[in-house]
Amino acid sequence: MNTSPRATAPLRAYRGLMRALTLPLLGWLWWRGRREPAYRERLRERLGFIPVDPTPMGGLWLHAASVGEVQAARPLIEALLRDWPAHSLVVSTQTPTGAAALRAAWGDRITHRYAPLDTPGAVCRFLDRLRPQALVLIERELWPQWLFACAERALPVVLVNARLTEASAARYQRWQALMAHAWSGLRVAAADEATATRFAALGVAAERVAVAGNLKFDLAAGGDERPLPPDLQGRRLVVAGSTHEGDETAWLAAWPAIHARHPDAVLVLVPRHPQRFDAVSQALARASWPHARRSRGEALQPGQHVLLADTMGELMFWYRHAALCFVGGTLAPVGGHNPLEPLSLGQPVLFGPHTHNAPALFDEAAQRGAALRVADAAALEAAVVQALSFPETWARRGQAALALMADHRGATQRCLQALHAATGPVQPQRLVPIEHRTDADGRTVWFDPARTAALAPADFLPAPAAERLATGSGRGQAALVPAAAGPYVLRHYRRGGLVARLSDDRFLREPLARGRALREFALLRLMRSWDLPVPAPVAALYRPHGLVYSADIAVAWLPDTRNLVQCLREARPSPAQWAALGRAIRRLHERQVFHADLNAHNLLLGAQDTAWVVDFDKCAVRAGSGWKAANLARLQRSLRKEAQRQTPFHWHEDDWALLLAAYEPAPASERP
Repeated sequence: MNTSPRATAPLRAYRGLMRALTLPLLGWLWWRGRREPAYRERLRERLGFIPVDPTPMGGLWLHAASVGEVQAARPLIEALLRDWPAHSLVVSTQTPTGAAALRAAWGDRITHRYAPLDTPGAVCRFLDRLRPQALVLIERELWPQWLFACAERALPVVLVNARLTEASAARYQRWQALMAHAWSGLRVAAADEATATRFAALGVAAERVAVAGNLKFDLAAGGDERPLPPDLQGRRLVVAGSTHEGDETAWLAAWPAIHARHPDAVLVLVPRHPQRFDAVSQALARASWPHARRSRGEALQPGQHVLLADTMGELMFWYRHAALCFVGGTLAPVGGHNPLEPLSLGQPVLFGPHTHNAPALFDEAAQRGAALRVADAAALEAAVVQALSFPETWARRGQAALALMADHRGATQRCLQALHAATGPVQPQRLVPIEHRTDADGRTVWFDPARTAALAPADFLPAPAAERLATGSGRGQAALVPAAAGPYVLRHYRRGGLVARLSDDRFLREPLARGRALREFALLRLMRSWDLPVPAPVAALYRPHGLVYSADIAVAWLPDTRNLVQCLREARPSPAQWAALGRAIRRLHERQVFHADLNAHNLLLGAQDTAWVVDFDKCAVRAGSGWKAANLARLQRSLRKEAQRQTPFHWHEDDWALLLAAYEPAPASERP
């Protein structure tokens, strides 16, 4: 994207609508919390007020709306947990059931946050506090303001396991102006060919769309190996998973005849939504079917043939032990839930006529003999009786299920390739754990424990004997501090211009995540993961003073380096040194890193013609490319200004061409 995104009139209208709906939406969440108390938890996160924690900064934000998306993302999440450091993966959901599924699968290995509402304030607060380097969306969570804010920050967005129906694509076409900012920067790993074609038609560049396949095919068949409770052993379980009201109505109509033919069979009902557990129990009672409830630890009593599995996270357990599996949302007009969970266990499935969520998948499963479609309760009754009467025939369908899964595996790796293409070369191991502490006075310190021991605010006041450095924008305010893990440069933030006459080091109070030192610390850590020529962050301090604050930062010392001004005072840099400077700036610009004060004091030259860029106060990853020429022009002006002030000063105008020649962007095949 050559320019920063611009809000269209439909997007501005959408923003106004979402702002107006904020209080009603929060009220609805509170009201729903009457039945499901988890909806009332952490409501501030819905407005973007997530905890400010530096550890996940520079990592990945993965959004999985609810339970289905969490289950779909499981293979990808497992792969990311292997590749990325602990807690650098943050997963957001919109529902508490999605959060519960995360906890059940990964415990505290993953940080969970509730996703922000799609308003400018909520989304910006969320991104300011999290500062991810990429957003991974599961299936189709394309919120207009999310995508706009990401485009503004040049934040890559990757849609994986993408599914887009013809009807949904038509709606996006009708509202093209609302999503105009979204398509050019989006990268899509589609679950099927039809989805890939539809996204390309919407405007996603062909080279950014790939058919990766369905992540759910990569679901491991392992997991919950617990045996059945004693009251169920020796019984044949007919498991109806992820059911809705229409599914349960059909099963209650069919079950009397099934039970009459196969009295040893047990119907295990697993409703999709926990808020319906009591309603399903009442429906069973009205139908005169005595039943046990899993949540209460009840065992089946003589005369009971129905178990209500009203717990979360156990669906795969029931599928594993089933004699027959049914996929819900298919007799009810919902569109069908995930058939790949039972298929991955070698369990063939029954399903109803409503499969518009994944029609190609259900059709292929049926064509290959791994699944059987039933039209209504009568057809369901006949199919279940037949399967239980001839278990060997039904078991042969299980081999077809395993073959289907094997033929489609590999989507996880292809989704990872799409993510790597979006983020460019990254060294996740450089996202080392960061410790942070806040004292009673509100002073907050972030530090890298591998580079320094725990720092207190007093440690940011260098001793009088510390060596003062004349480098960077903090010249005269930077000091070289010795430390056991290596010396570091400590810099105190100062005001410039006329404002400095009022206060030379006080800044108007900002939220913690936007404090200058903490923001620079997070940016340096991100750039180090990209292997850019910048110093490593050591520590940062945010020190509030009423309505204002002051700040300090410590970065690793780059030995045997001098800034460009110092070098030019002594001798004319070689062509190789000018080329090193041009390449260093180019590498930052290729990563969309905007340097607010690119000048000759902030460029360092080292041994063997190496070059570094320092002092990233007020800098950021920025969209567009028009600012890059202005960045270079600022540097050129600073060289000319110093040439007028310094004597001697070995600046030659024709040397600028050497820097520019090396700066020229790399071929597209070499760019991140």
